[in-house]
This record gives sequence, structure tokens and C-alpha cells, in this order.
Amino acid sequence: MSSTSQPPGSDGQTIAEANEAIRQYVSGRTIWSQADLAELDRLRTSWKRAVQAQVTRAA
Repeated sequence: MSSTSQPPGSDGQTIAEANEAIRQYVSGRTIWSQADLAELDRLRTSWKRAVQAQVTRAA
């Protein structure tokens, strides 16, 4: 299954979409505020949900 045809996670994002969101968010950052880190944590949680949804479907 290609990354563009992955079924979405519980929040509607595919793993590829979640990966891209994280990549775009961290690109070029050198200074991280607490709010930035909180948003990164939210994005990682979204990625984890997408991965878990994929694993659950495969099982």
C-alpha cells in the first residue's frame, strides 16, 4: 500500500499526511517556545494515532 493510499487515522489523517505536517512544522526552526513544543507534541500524537489505525486495520 503506498503512502498516498493509506487509510486515515482516527483524526482523518494518513501517516503520510501526519509525517508531512511534522516535517513542515519543524523545518528551519532553531528556537522552540513552550507553545511550539506543545504543538509538536500534538502533531506527534496525531501521527501516533494514524500509525495505530494502520496497525489495527492490518491486524
